[in-house]
Amino acid sequence: MRVVFFGSSLFSSSILNSLYKEGVQFPLVVTKKPKEKGRGKKELPTPVGKIARESTLPLIEIDNPNTVEMEVAIKKTGVDVLLLAAYGAILKENILSAVTYPLNIHPSLLPKYRGVAPIIRAIMHGESKTGVTIFIMNKEIDTGEIVIKKELDIGQDEVATELEQRLADFSVELALDVLKEIEKGKPLALTQQNEGVALYAPKIRKEELQINWVENAGKVAGKIKGLSYKPGAYTYFRGERLKILRALAIPEKPTGSNPGEIFKVGDKIAVACEEGSVEVSQIQLSGKKMMDARSFVNGYHINVGEKLG
Repeated sequence: MRVVFFGSSLFSSSILNSLYKEGVQFPLVVTKKPKEKGRGKKELPTPVGKIARESTLPLIEIDNPNTVEMEVAIKKTGVDVLLLAAYGAILKENILSAVTYPLNIHPSLLPKYRGVAPIIRAIMHGESKTGVTIFIMNKEIDTGEIVIKKELDIGQDEVATELEQRLADFSVELALDVLKEIEKGKPLALTQQNEGVALYAPKIRKEELQINWVENAGKVAGKIKGLSYKPGAYTYFRGERLKILRALAIPEKPTGSNPGEIFKVGDKIAVACEEGSVEVSQIQLSGKKMMDARSFVNGYHINVGEKLG
């Protein structure tokens, strides 16, 4: 099967790489332009650009894909399928109409969590299930007719980075099923989205990264897991920024413990919230490597009664 692929993120690069290894042919890959990163301001390609180069796939790096030149480039490939996964821009009608099947792989159970941060928001909101939806793109954001949708359980201790990889792997299975149906010439069974239960997953704002201990433990733990490993939810400890990368909510909270107060140290660090507590198992101080709670306790001589935040 020959497919034009649009994508830019780690999620989409994993899908591209796996589909390529499964024998899907890509006469054209489209990704965002390289960005300057690091202290040396060196231009680095997107994860998709990196995979395309390593696999010597035809590549266009462009931030505005809705040009006549792009439309012509797609039509020249002669493909029927365009597959998009986390490209980072909305495709307009001239691009969508250049193929018969403009498909989008979205890591949520649409119409829930439309938008740019579906994985993070699902975990932050305490969902126990998520999934992958492949749908036909239209001019709106994530509202097109659904081709296939399947559920995936979210692990109790699973963080966003881990879930993202599992969803990418799951996406490959679904995409291959859909591509096989198209290749056989079978009409796709399409389902309209239920607008009555639609939920949006907007971009994470900087002010959302800081942990507010004056919240219930479930919400605090959801934020920590949803933002891990990057960008990472943070608090302050002894005046330094401290990222908390892994934590679970627990009902225990000693009488008299204030929000943000450490009340137990050991293999895990128990921190009081407004309601309940969280057990922290992995952290990262600013400029330091990640470490488990026990290493942090031993290395920094953490005491019961110290305050975070």
